Amino acid sequence: MTKENTPCSLAAASASGREGGAVPVAVLLGPTASGKSALALQIAGEMGWEIISCDSRQIYRGMDIGTAKPSQKEQELVPHWLIDILDPSEEYSAYRFARDAAAIIRQRAALRKNLLVCGGTGLYFRALCEGLTEMEATDSKLREALMSRAAVEGTDALYRELSAVDPRAAQRIHSNDLQRIVRALAVFRQTGTSISSLGSAESRPPEDMRFIVATLTMSRSELYRRIDCRVDEMVAKGLWEEFERLRKSSYDRGSPGMQSVGYRELFDVEEGSTTFEAAVELIKRNSRRYAKRQVTWFAHQTAGEAFEAPAHWTAVRDYYLREGMGEEWQ
Repeated sequence: MTKENTPCSLAAASASGREGGAVPVAVLLGPTASGKSALALQIAGEMGWEIISCDSRQIYRGMDIGTAKPSQKEQELVPHWLIDILDPSEEYSAYRFARDAAAIIRQRAALRKNLLVCGGTGLYFRALCEGLTEMEATDSKLREALMSRAAVEGTDALYRELSAVDPRAAQRIHSNDLQRIVRALAVFRQTGTSISSLGSAESRPPEDMRFIVATLTMSRSELYRRIDCRVDEMVAKGLWEEFERLRKSSYDRGSPGMQSVGYRELFDVEEGSTTFEAAVELIKRNSRRYAKRQVTWFAHQTAGEAFEAPAHWTAVRDYYLREGMGEEWQ
């Protein structure tokens, strides 16, 4: 089966797959290492669906081991979208993801194909289901700097700054919602305009789509154990060798893809300022912190049905079917 990953333009994929009403789209969200990719493959393979990756790192070519990307064989068994679409030197954004994913959904619906959106990048999914303006697609380095500051000073420090520069946004954003605080601050710093002033410029949710969301949950201790095991598996599969190949292709610390957890920690090894073993432990720590933010995001920012992982694929599939997945083709 041919892999189809190239983004479509909205103009080329404007047809809806249904006469009136909204096309149902299955969604599977969860923190890193929760087992969502394997579950999505099982469901999509059994049901003949296709998968849209909602992952801000799997978009990059050559970054396979460190992103736990589906293997070539898995991608041949189930068509995947929005994987391997950019070089690590290229920028991507939630705005572009929403645009590209919506185009794919409309194009495939016109061909009577069901889609399962699977991933852990919460802002990407929020942009798709709620709408996001290009103004809000802020610079990734600026957001990363704000996230790093939050790790040192705490979320409260960023929230106090947001309250000072955009009190309206601070009123509607929870003081613990780090992702939205960072996004609002990034918009202000990059544009000089408060995110609240976007007002009517904000995109509306796509009216021709209905998202059926399932979220995987897991005890914190088990999730962290799985993350540590996954990092060890990445090392055994050749994470360092993959990093070296990327460096030989001239990707560096400034490359957007190389700023991802699992790669950025290895530059210090290359430069001799730390050991590989220490970097691996740092990757585990940073991955656990990232997973913690994902868990918080999904708990507060998404609706739908929660499933304790590891969930049996038939339970999640039956939920999708009960909520109307596939009925438009009957």
